[in-house]
Amino acid sequence: MKDRDLFIGLLLVTWMFYVVGVHAYARRKQLGQALVVLSHAAPSLAAISMAYIFLFEQGATVAQLVAGNERGTDLFMLWVVLWPLLLLATLVSGVAQCILTNVVPVVWMPVTIWGTIMCAASFVIAGCNFPDA
Repeated sequence: MKDRDLFIGLLLVTWMFYVVGVHAYARRKQLGQALVVLSHAAPSLAAISMAYIFLFEQGATVAQLVAGNERGTDLFMLWVVLWPLLLLATLVSGVAQCILTNVVPVVWMPVTIWGTIMCAASFVIAGCNFPDA
């Protein structure tokens, strides 16, 4: 599944640039850093957990691929638990930021627009890695 690794790697790299960029923008415009952290909490959780499970630990989304491997089974079970939570968190966060884009002052729009885009990307990539037994 090298395509999966490529997409997760791209998500991780894009996420790093996104976090640095949105914090630099918020610092320059003197926006509340706590709200900026809240805006990227869900995509950050998705990017970090998927990178850990699939890129760094070489976990699998199919239970048969890790049969007989205790570490692989633990990673698969972790993904089974995290998968619906990540989908829900990125969906709710993305919808909330999309709505906020219409009501926040113009100075906050780059934060909410990029947050919506990152939530959508995280949702799609997590959704494509359905844990299959």
